[in-house]
Amino acid sequence: MPTIRDLAREAGVGVGTASRVLSGHPHVAPATRARVQAAMERLGYRPSRVARALSKGRTQVLEVLVPLFTRYFYVEVLRGIEAALAATDYSLVIRTIERAADRDRAFADPCPRGHADGVLIVSLLPTAELIERLARAGCPAVLVDAEDARLPSIAVDHAAAAALAVHHLIALGHRRIGLIDHPEDPFAPVYPGGRYQGYRRALVEAGIAPRPEYELITDFSPEGGGAALERLLALAEPPTAVFVGSDTQAIGVLDTARRHGLRVPDDLAVVGYNDIELAQYLGLTTVRIPMREMGRRGVELLLTLLATDSPPPAAARLPAELVVRRTCGAARAGGAGMERSAL
Repeated sequence: MPTIRDLAREAGVGVGTASRVLSGHPHVAPATRARVQAAMERLGYRPSRVARALSKGRTQVLEVLVPLFTRYFYVEVLRGIEAALAATDYSLVIRTIERAADRDRAFADPCPRGHADGVLIVSLLPTAELIERLARAGCPAVLVDAEDARLPSIAVDHAAAAALAVHHLIALGHRRIGLIDHPEDPFAPVYPGGRYQGYRRALVEAGIAPRPEYELITDFSPEGGGAALERLLALAEPPTAVFVGSDTQAIGVLDTARRHGLRVPDDLAVVGYNDIELAQYLGLTTVRIPMREMGRRGVELLLTLLATDSPPPAAARLPAELVVRRTCGAARAGGAGMERSAL
């Protein structure tokens, strides 16, 4: 799909001039307007309804609040955000959150007046104070990979996604299944979250009694995943399979299993979560979360909020997909191929 930059290049004008033509701005020379319109026809360029509806006088900047602890995950979400903005004049201001103090500062001054038109909040749960500040500032906000009834959001049904993974382990004959997870938002560690709920639900549906000693919450890091597996292996009856709440933690699980001489998946089956780029090279069975799509849909929702008058909050949940690789299922199925099962 051609972008506004492609259109400007084809017409021999600046991006700002092309944007003024698209918005119907009166201060454009007729010959220039005709040149841009002719370029639109040649390229088949069609500006989105949302882009055409955006009012004048905005900063053309969107702010993104994103936690660094999500690492690979947030990079994929940002790729989706940038792809959605490619055909607009909008640019991004990214505010990274690494410590609780960083979040407090960002939440104290979200969407600074005159600096951004709206804000995307990724994998962070908003506080009541933040929502009040956004309302007072008249700043539209969209949650990505988080949900709150007071704000529009794009997320995934993590409970259903986790249940899909655990049902796969059960179908392979596992009855002793561990959980290594992390809080949805480490700065607001409310637990249990959706993955825990889906894990428990799948066990109960299969008639397997949950074992609290199998359920560990740890850091969102390979080290956290490895340390959790050490604790599970120290049990008198360790699990034969483990569902891990992130591929990042699963990397540590696989490394620890290797150091203990365990064969994966024969001695220990492992399922991760997110399907980061590295997962396919590790042969990691995982739940594919549409990270880029969440970013793209979040931008579309935010642009819609900017283009309309106070629409009601909306929530959307995207489907996840189980991708079966060597660490659980594919090896026993007789090959290194990849099987998929969608929600």
